Amino acid sequence: MATWEALSSVVATALITGGAPCLFYNYLLSAVCSICIASSLGEIASIYPTAGGQYHWVAALAPASIRSTASWVTGWVSIGGQVVLTSSAAFAAGLQMQALIIVNNETYVPERWQGMLFYWLVLVYALALNIWGDRLLPYTNTVSGAIHVIGFVTIVVVLGVMAPKNSASFVFTEVTNSSGWSNDGVSWLVGLLSAVYPFLGYDAACHLAEEMPHASRNVPLAMVGSVTVNGLMGLVYVIIFLFSTGPLEKLLATPTGFPFMQIFLDATKSQAGCTVLSVIITCTAVAATVAGVTSTSRTLWAFARDKSTPFDKQLSKVDKRLQIPVYAVVVVTVLQMLLGLIYLGNTTAFNAILSMSIIGMYVSYAFPIIAMLFARKSLQTSNGFGPFKLGHIAGPAANVISLIWITVVVIFSTFPSAMPVTPQNMNYSIVVMAGWLFAGIAYYVFRGKHKFEVPVVDLDVVEGLRDGVHDK
Repeated sequence: MATWEALSSVVATALITGGAPCLFYNYLLSAVCSICIASSLGEIASIYPTAGGQYHWVAALAPASIRSTASWVTGWVSIGGQVVLTSSAAFAAGLQMQALIIVNNETYVPERWQGMLFYWLVLVYALALNIWGDRLLPYTNTVSGAIHVIGFVTIVVVLGVMAPKNSASFVFTEVTNSSGWSNDGVSWLVGLLSAVYPFLGYDAACHLAEEMPHASRNVPLAMVGSVTVNGLMGLVYVIIFLFSTGPLEKLLATPTGFPFMQIFLDATKSQAGCTVLSVIITCTAVAATVAGVTSTSRTLWAFARDKSTPFDKQLSKVDKRLQIPVYAVVVVTVLQMLLGLIYLGNTTAFNAILSMSIIGMYVSYAFPIIAMLFARKSLQTSNGFGPFKLGHIAGPAANVISLIWITVVVIFSTFPSAMPVTPQNMNYSIVVMAGWLFAGIAYYVFRGKHKFEVPVVDLDVVEGLRDGVHDK
């Protein structure tokens, strides 16, 4: 996870819909609820540490009468959500590259097709690194982790020392709704996007469970730990950030399209200084794209392994020489490249992709949590829990809080971020996600259900993963 960096890229929506307090209080709420979701999923992952993640969990926990359909739909939605989530990181990186040209060249006039090409460039890099640079991934992950921590300290210190400061009332109490929504409550909830998106992606660890030692213990710890640590870093960052914004009117009118770049420019009063600080965030977005392609391709590979997708024979293949699912990596990247075409005709395409990320990932989280809520009693009776156990009170409470939060967030993620709505600023997230789901269901009805092999979790394998038998 890269919470504070992702937050930098998506703050605009909350600042428009409710000002600084909207971002701050929504962030606190999102952090708490994200810990509930991560804990709920982590408890399930501790029982069933498999690469399939959400759809494997539903297959293991759902009633037999709906097991096949529920598992398949969960897997399809999960893949769609992961594809879009990775796309959002690549979009952020690509558009920030274009924005850096604006920072350093005032005569440059950005074109949408150029932004799309920058986006594709990031995806091609991620594709190449995942296929031919697989051995380099541990080193690039180490470097990106160092940038994540060192960059955080650097930016917090620079803003804390150099940026002009807003008042405490501006940050915590002065609500400003410039979204066009007449109802301030609706406007505030639309601004949830800026606080929810930075916490997505904590399920990535579960998709690498079959490549991880002591997965039944380490996967849930990685999920909950990443949300907690990144949430605390993000809290420090959001406070410093909001005290450093300056007038919102100027900030939101920045020609770069990214308020954080304007803050860096105003704080350092230097194009070079702004560029150096911005590159930290852009590099992290590129690294997140690489990691996202890895995780998403593994999910697609696992799904195809169960004969769940078109061309499952190809998608489930692992290259003998490279030892990676090359076809799955390529298909994931191509789907993400096609999403870039939305940007050519829609002024709020980036926001739509953020919304799709939230909808897809949150719906895929909801299915196994619902199944767990109903299966919890039988698991307690059979002592079927793994080493990460929430307990008979905290467990159901976390599940219920998670489901309420997911419902609210998904509903308001479909709303346009500004009024009045036009064809150019419409939030098409629900249209695209509905299209993905419709295409999947059509395939399942006419073809998929006749060959889909409902995943059966091998208890011997699970015990091996719990005990570290598959240590690498």
